[in-house]
Amino acid sequence: MTCQHCQTWILDDDHRCRRCGRRVRATPARISAQSYPIAATATAAAYDFSPEGQTSEPEQQPVQAAEPGQQTLFSAPLAEPRVIPFDSLTTPAERESIRARAAEIARPAPVKNGKVELRHARTKRVPSTDQRRLEFLGQDEVLSQPQSHIICDAPVAPPTLRVQAALLDGLLIACGCLVAVALYLYQGGALLPRRHELPFLLAALATVPAAYKLIWTVVGRDTIGMRALGLRLVDFDGNPPSHDRRYQRAFGSVISLLAAGIGLVWALVDEDSLTWHDHMSNTFPTVASEADR
Repeated sequence: MTCQHCQTWILDDDHRCRRCGRRVRATPARISAQSYPIAATATAAAYDFSPEGQTSEPEQQPVQAAEPGQQTLFSAPLAEPRVIPFDSLTTPAERESIRARAAEIARPAPVKNGKVELRHARTKRVPSTDQRRLEFLGQDEVLSQPQSHIICDAPVAPPTLRVQAALLDGLLIACGCLVAVALYLYQGGALLPRRHELPFLLAALATVPAAYKLIWTVVGRDTIGMRALGLRLVDFDGNPPSHDRRYQRAFGSVISLLAAGIGLVWALVDEDSLTWHDHMSNTFPTVASEADR
């Protein structure tokens, strides 16, 4: 029997086709001539047998007559060319008169190809009288010296004295921090605080220098270190600074310290040896003996 789908020959005992894998029906289906025309209606080709000795000659197809092509424009070659020579248009006398008139016409002069040089007008530069010249060799004197903001005659304290006064105040602040740590240990705190206790301990220690600076600002007097080294705080007019200027100086010192100490080192490059908080508060420390003069 054959498969109803792919027409493959299979055995009667097979339930599925070996080629397409589809299930085979128990009874062969009817072959439709429309769906399978080759299997249902195709037949073998018939052979034409001819007796021996006779050969079948192929049928000769009738030869179609060749279509006529396009006719040529000139059926026969011309005896004379169709090109008209110019000599036949004019007579020799006319040609001589044309040459004579052409010789009388004046021709334009040939164009010269020489190089033309243009000179640009140079403007005269007038030297400016307002601009100053740079004198690196020191031949001319400086026209104006930089003016200082300090009006009084009191000199600014040397940086060495200011550093010594700061160290003495720092020693007193360190003693206060040791007292705070001793109280922390006395209350049962560990010598090595835990991670969550360390920020609170550092904040408590930071209040010691802030309180030390704030006390002398509120009182309106100089710190112990400044008085021990004979320094005195005055404003640019030479008078004792007011409470507002002292508060400005305290706030400016914090900024000078938080800026990586640049505000304190500024005194080494400043023309008046002043720090940032000196400029902010318009105050500066001076020697007490020089201020009383």
